[in-house]
Amino acid sequence: MFIKRKRIILVLLSSLFVGGCQMSDEQSNETKPVEQKPSEVAVEELPNTRALQDEFTREMIKSTKETEKGYYTLESKTGVYEMLFPTGGEIDGIGYTRKDESSEAFLAGILYNDKTEALLRIKYTNALSNDETGIGYAKELLTNSIGEDMEFDRIDGKGKVTYVAPFTMDEGLYGYAAYIHPDKGWGGVEVVYSASCVDNLKSCNPQKEKFKKRAYKLISSVKFLNKNEAKK
Repeated sequence: MFIKRKRIILVLLSSLFVGGCQMSDEQSNETKPVEQKPSEVAVEELPNTRALQDEFTREMIKSTKETEKGYYTLESKTGVYEMLFPTGGEIDGIGYTRKDESSEAFLAGILYNDKTEALLRIKYTNALSNDETGIGYAKELLTNSIGEDMEFDRIDGKGKVTYVAPFTMDEGLYGYAAYIHPDKGWGGVEVVYSASCVDNLKSCNPQKEKFKKRAYKLISSVKFLNKNEAKK
């Protein structure tokens, strides 16, 4: 089952870049962005980034202005959390799922301006309690979805707790998996940031400085918006 899942992930990683791989961050900001929602700006006037040129992705972007260089702020359609999102990212709208404010899941392909690629998988649910039992179950679910044993580090701060671990798969995927939950209330966000090294398995190293920095940047940016302090 794990092998089949890994092959599916590899296919998704490849397919998310088809059609958009020619547009990178180097082509961004041909128009000067201001503090506006993408829906308030004519398409032809939007910055020329993958995130804003894709119709579905821009629905989840908070502003046409970059939050920091190379990143927008993504707003969850549940209204429960937000996080940084690369300007070179594109969400798979067909695979996006949501149930009111209780759950959300999506995949995004990322193309950076140095031509490197990554896959971002997000899954939110408010079904789990944030006690020892609930957190243990959340980490078990995340480990099973990756199909590899992982040792999680715990990071506390900014009203949340983060559990994060590196992983390397035999099929040529590597990355970081994290579960983030608020200090109070129910639920949490799974973040899986991965890349493929099928052509060169020796390069499968999640500890590479640039890769790790990009992974931790997204994982640490998750912010809860105080809308999930009680179980729905």
